[in-house]
Amino acid sequence: MTIIAGTPIEANREDGRLWFAQNGAKRTRLALYAAQGVHIERVDTEVYVARDAVPVWYSPDWREASVYLQPAEDDELHVVWLNSHCGFDVIPQAAEKHAAWSYGGPKNSASKIAILAPPCYVQIHTYKHSSPRKYAAVTLDGAVRWLGTRSEVLAAHFRRDLDATRLAEFQGWLSELSEQLEVQDEL
Repeated sequence: MTIIAGTPIEANREDGRLWFAQNGAKRTRLALYAAQGVHIERVDTEVYVARDAVPVWYSPDWREASVYLQPAEDDELHVVWLNSHCGFDVIPQAAEKHAAWSYGGPKNSASKIAILAPPCYVQIHTYKHSSPRKYAAVTLDGAVRWLGTRSEVLAAHFRRDLDATRLAEFQGWLSELSEQLEVQDEL
């Protein structure tokens, strides 16, 4: 099973191209395609499921990076994450199996496509980091949970949300928070 998330796709195109991004005429072309016979179901605004499909990575050089969803009976969970705005990072980095960026274009935007191995977190960037990054969790069962900004993740941690706690630990936010509380206690 393959989860597709991050941005809306065009699941009903005749040519099988579900998503495309290229940030300028001479920038890397990023694309997601589905082979004939791959059925894609929308489960949320930006989350889709392709059952009995596996992602195949293809990047012959810096000018092109594509993922092809091929029909296959595979029990492994795969995730394809897409972003057409400012890109994203994966936490931990080792969960990113394959990835490619397309930089440039209007307002120095960046697009990205990646195949991920859950469980992991996705840190979604904003234009010139003008607003806080947003986070999403991809769980072992394929659920995509939108966790929000850093402050929302920390608030969820204090409500005993395990995904939020794990992300806050990965990012070192809990130790930063304890240091700040210790300094305030001394005052």
